[in-house]
Amino acid sequence: MKTFKLIKLQIVESDNTRNFSLLDGLIINKEDDKHTWILEAFLRDDDLDYFQRIQQKREDIEVLAVITNERNDPASLFAQVHEVRQIGDKVSVLFKGQLKNQRNEYAGQLLDHLVSHTDLTGNALIDTFREQMKKRPRLNKS
Repeated sequence: MKTFKLIKLQIVESDNTRNFSLLDGLIINKEDDKHTWILEAFLRDDDLDYFQRIQQKREDIEVLAVITNERNDPASLFAQVHEVRQIGDKVSVLFKGQLKNQRNEYAGQLLDHLVSHTDLTGNALIDTFREQMKKRPRLNKS
């Protein structure tokens, strides 16, 4: 197993991405035959109800996790909320899931979207592309 520091946590919801105030966290590559990753996020307790609702649904959600360094692109995981535990005035959320290897696929989709839906060219296009690769907005399939 390999353990990494979790720097940023986001949940993809329909057409947007929800950001969380991460107090601390880690992500573990179990290096098993199912390519399982475990993610633990330590958050403010005002996120407790949100994650308890997700846990009760027992559905896969898309989690974006920035690992080790804030300049890294977010890793995308399809995960379930495995456990939600209140610890004092904080909450620990444990996710289990699989890493979605989509960096190159997403880059191509984003570039296609920017070229076909904006009037950007040259440096403006390049700058917007780089900025959006970091933010990773949800792209409509149209």
